[in-house]
Amino acid sequence: MMIKRNTFIICILLSSFLQAQNTGEVDSIAVRLLDKMTGVIGDLNSLSVDVRTENDFENDLFENERHFGTHSMKFNGPSKMTIHSHGDKGNRAIWYNSEYLTYYSFDENNYVRFEVPDTTIKMVDSVNAKFGIKFPAIDIFYPDLTDDILDYFDHVKFLGLKTVENVECFHVMAFNKETSLQIWITNDAMYLPHKYLFIEKDNNHMQHEGTFANWSFNPYIPDEVFEFTPPKNAKLISIMSKS
Repeated sequence: MMIKRNTFIICILLSSFLQAQNTGEVDSIAVRLLDKMTGVIGDLNSLSVDVRTENDFENDLFENERHFGTHSMKFNGPSKMTIHSHGDKGNRAIWYNSEYLTYYSFDENNYVRFEVPDTTIKMVDSVNAKFGIKFPAIDIFYPDLTDDILDYFDHVKFLGLKTVENVECFHVMAFNKETSLQIWITNDAMYLPHKYLFIEKDNNHMQHEGTFANWSFNPYIPDEVFEFTPPKNAKLISIMSKS
């Protein structure tokens, strides 16, 4: 594995040198790195990871106000997920068991439950479109992330090796007139996303940042972890659809 890793790094650096004068808008090195990252994640049967997020929102003063959060995420196959979140937007959790999504507020001791599609990706898209519920860093786990980036952004570039919080990473940037996305991918055998930064250039340069830690690959996660049991006196509520 180490030999393969080093060979891949040498190929990247050599290709970068040979393509230094290339004026193409899409860098093949960046695409290969993104494919490596999504391929590794896609091959996993289960996954546990923590994410630290920083997100800008427009406040009542019409200024960017930054909110911080920490999230513990678990996935099992294509149709089970749970996220426990703590931060400026409150303490909350999501359980998804391939049939229902439950969103629970620890602070208010209430929850909502939806009947949803039977895969995580379809569920996320459906719930976000209907109710505006957002899932931290979820786009990074999409198997079609590379294709989505190529479809949305005009430029995709490899910016070299960088050290981020003592972790050596491959630095990839994608951008157009409205937005930019940077992803730092670990320079090791796994090619994991270490950090991302999304900037809305057309929306007061709001920033959305996430840093990953405590990866666990193919852990045993019992199905019960993805089932929600209402706490004592918890109230079932309803929310209005966006449409």
